[in-house]
Amino acid sequence: MKRVVITLVACLLFITTHAQNQKEVIGKFNEYSQLILNKEFDKALDFVHDGIFEIAPREQMKSILVQTFNNPMLEVEMTMPEVKGISSFTEIENKHYLKFNSKNVVKMRFSPEAIGEGETAINKVKQGLIAQFGEANVVYEEATRFFNVTTVKPVIAASTDKKNWKFVTIDNDQLIPMLEKFLPKAVIDLKVD
Repeated sequence: MKRVVITLVACLLFITTHAQNQKEVIGKFNEYSQLILNKEFDKALDFVHDGIFEIAPREQMKSILVQTFNNPMLEVEMTMPEVKGISSFTEIENKHYLKFNSKNVVKMRFSPEAIGEGETAINKVKQGLIAQFGEANVVYEEATRFFNVTTVKPVIAASTDKKNWKFVTIDNDQLIPMLEKFLPKAVIDLKVD
């Protein structure tokens, strides 16, 4: 009986610690996301996995963010991401990993100078967004001229000490071969509950 109680207590302690660690990772991801929303790109890039900078240098990444959020031809608004599903922690070669899905809503309004005027121009942009994100994920608000795009993308969190987490968002499957240069395939393939 004593063994059963000890085993139950150990299981409860493991589950509680596991859930708490997951909350800490999601808290760091939210901190990272808020920095992007606040346009504090230098600080936000401190949360990006260093392997990404082997593909695109840090200054190039910053430049892309600045251009996207400060483009006079495109107004972009984002919501805080919502975590949808999360994997178990995985440890490979003394590194800790967690994978989860991030649901974002991005609002985009293109200037007439960028896309042209009229219904034909709007439909052309809408069809391009639908081709990329799926019809169910693209809504055009005629009154505000905003395209609302809902995305759900996998995110991998990595850490050597379970305190300082770095993130990689898998924007599309075509990036996976590049990500495999610095992330284990087993982590990329993790299932999210």
